[in-house]
Amino acid sequence: MRIEKDALGEMPLPDGAYYGIQAFRSLSNFDVTDKTFNDYPAVVRALAEIKKACALANRDIGALGADKAGAIARACDDILEGRMEGQFPVNIWRGGGTSINMNLNEVIANRANELLTGHKGYEQVHPNTHVNMCQSSNDVYPTAENIVLYRETGRALEGVAALENSFARKSKEFGGVVRLGRTCLQDGVPMTLGQVFAGFHGVIRRSRERLEALREGFRVGVLGGTVIGTGLGVLPGYVEAVYPHLSAIVGFEMRLPDTPEGSPVSDAGLFDAMQNADGLLTLSGALKVLACSAGKIANDFRLLSSGPRSGFGEIRLPAVAPGSSIMPGKINPFMCDLVVQIMHQVAANDWAITMNASASDLDLASNATVSFFALLQSLEMIGNGFALFSEKCVEGIVANEAVCRRYAEESTSLATIVSTLYGYETGSRIAGIAYREGITCKEAALREKLIPEDAAEELFDVEALAHRAGSVALLKKYGGMRSIG
Repeated sequence: MRIEKDALGEMPLPDGAYYGIQAFRSLSNFDVTDKTFNDYPAVVRALAEIKKACALANRDIGALGADKAGAIARACDDILEGRMEGQFPVNIWRGGGTSINMNLNEVIANRANELLTGHKGYEQVHPNTHVNMCQSSNDVYPTAENIVLYRETGRALEGVAALENSFARKSKEFGGVVRLGRTCLQDGVPMTLGQVFAGFHGVIRRSRERLEALREGFRVGVLGGTVIGTGLGVLPGYVEAVYPHLSAIVGFEMRLPDTPEGSPVSDAGLFDAMQNADGLLTLSGALKVLACSAGKIANDFRLLSSGPRSGFGEIRLPAVAPGSSIMPGKINPFMCDLVVQIMHQVAANDWAITMNASASDLDLASNATVSFFALLQSLEMIGNGFALFSEKCVEGIVANEAVCRRYAEESTSLATIVSTLYGYETGSRIAGIAYREGITCKEAALREKLIPEDAAEELFDVEALAHRAGSVALLKKYGGMRSIG
């Protein structure tokens, strides 16, 4: 055991622990779940990258000796290369960002001292004085959150793109499959299954583009703002030095928030970024839109594949597992159910984030923990879930073409072509005859001698009626038959 001291006293720590007394105190203070930062290596990675960039910047401006800066950087590399696993026991539910910031500071300081002296301790490198130089938990942790969200949004976008591409392929594959369109679950007019999938593709593409644009907003840090944006404690040249180092280390450009041109307040962008969590709320809203759009599609698949004997039966979904422990042969739309569950969870997360974004007060958005981890869950579920939905469901969908065409040809809504030529009352009469007598609208129109047989073959051709150009061409050809007073 070794003894460490802080302002509240001293405590014994295990010899093998690189974390220090403040992290150790948090173990009992915030023992509410079993989720610690050991379970979130992406967050630890971002924090270590920041600490390395800060050490190099402080070296460059002459505030930190090269030997100390080098030891701190090497300690950060140990974290980044996975040699400090298990050293971040702070619970993710731990109030503000101080506990995890100090957890990093202590691990880095102990390892840096070990590199310089051969043993743990703080005599050469102190967690606050050296590792945390020119920093506050209030500018370090939000910057780490942004780095993580930029990366995790990128990973989620891979799953979104996979689903988008699947819909594009299926839209082309099903371009010639005519089906019955429905409104309010009632019979409508003909369309193609390809058109349906084109709609699916469009909404996912739009959400993907929205996410890509929002993602760019997370390449912003608040390093240099320290506590509330005023930069108290920052040494000359630090801000100018730290962002180039951070950008090089993380692999993409990080910068200060923009200050509006003509603003009467210098660094107004910093105050804005540190006070407000609207970026998290906006991202969550976009994820909710995406999840709800996919959930609607999944529910459509459940309806269209229902059966096999007494449902819509227009498409067949790939079987991924037996659907019942008691009913042999039953196959459930499990992948669709998964997407619906993701939709519900992402929507629930969005509500929590909405409350969280409004809960901070005055000069710091200090309650962003709930938002951050809810966003990580939403991004993970969407990224992984959409990739699975694409692979195990959408790519294997098969159209029951005969069923689709029969529904389209038998729809009483085909009387729309009659009402276009002869008025709504006549069209309603034809639809009523077809419904009561169990015949098609074409057969009813022929029986009533409204339309010649050769014209009826074309005017009730569901393939032509499924396309605007086709129906317009038919009405142009047979427009002379119109008889509307």
